[in-house]
Amino acid sequence: MNIQFYAKNVDLTEKIKDYVQEKIGALDKYGLNFSSVRADISKDSHHQKGDVFRFEANMTILGNKMIRAEAGSGDIMSSIDIVKDKLEIQITKLKDKIKR
Repeated sequence: MNIQFYAKNVDLTEKIKDYVQEKIGALDKYGLNFSSVRADISKDSHHQKGDVFRFEANMTILGNKMIRAEAGSGDIMSSIDIVKDKLEIQITKLKDKIKR
């Protein structure tokens, strides 16, 4: 799976890239053809909570359907996990809809 990475205010390390590849790549098990995947990673400073890491994934499926999810938390890894879970729910709903 080819993932395009975009980062804002974050050093995009190989560890983060590998983690995204592992988590988002695990969605291949559903057998849908992902034509493109875009991963946006950013860090914002919140005046009360400190740093907030945001992760957003946009996936194009079956040529023209697009699903997206985003999450923000104090840790980039947990934001990636939350987005993966949200995408998994959307993919299963889409797959059930296709089966009908």
